Amino acid sequence: SDCDITDKDAVNQVFNTYCPTHVINAAAYTKVDDCETDASTANLVNGFALDHLIDACNQYGAALIHFSTDYVFNGTKETPYEEDDLPIPINAYGASKLIAETAIRSRLIEHYILRVQWVYGPAKPNFVSTILRLAKEKKEVHIVNDQFGSPTSTTSISKAVVNLILNKPEYGTYHFRTLKHTSWYDFAVYFLEKCKMNVAVIPVSSSEFKTKAKRPKNGVLNIGKWIYSDLYTPPTWEND
Repeated sequence: SDCDITDKDAVNQVFNTYCPTHVINAAAYTKVDDCETDASTANLVNGFALDHLIDACNQYGAALIHFSTDYVFNGTKETPYEEDDLPIPINAYGASKLIAETAIRSRLIEHYILRVQWVYGPAKPNFVSTILRLAKEKKEVHIVNDQFGSPTSTTSISKAVVNLILNKPEYGTYHFRTLKHTSWYDFAVYFLEKCKMNVAVIPVSSSEFKTKAKRPKNGVLNIGKWIYSDLYTPPTWEND
């Protein structure tokens, strides 16, 4: 709300005011299904706007911390994705985030690209808030049971960012998520039980649950690089 990152002048004004040493880019267009019908906005906000941040970071000698996503992958790999696996996005959102990744790597040395997944927190909407709302409105909810990842809270991600700033690992791309992984269905069952919500949870396949944007079936990220860099060890998703 303080700076439109698609506006080069606005970005330069903020840098001129604060002269930052680190820039955390939390701005993004994250409505995945809407990105399919508004790819131009997604590409602008999630991709091309990074040119302004990159230019300003280079000018001021600031390190950039940028959030990306498991959606840069197609989800067909049978094992967790490594940082250097070939990105093949299968939806417009993932493609827009890949635009930014490519620009950052090619034009800014001092950067951290932090790929995160299945993010939830106080800000709404997110998967948890949406399912809780539906559970209050309906007698049953249908949840996909063949997509896998690690639910990760904004609290854990915030701690990860602090670790990057304070511990100063080697610049580059890092995967970050909670420990262990699950399906959307099992995640929903878990937190609905915790919230004592009396609603039937019906597992469905991706083919049954139609959405505008395709989702990767296997979105699990390997966080070995993160762990071996002596950074903050995240909790399991159940304890996040």
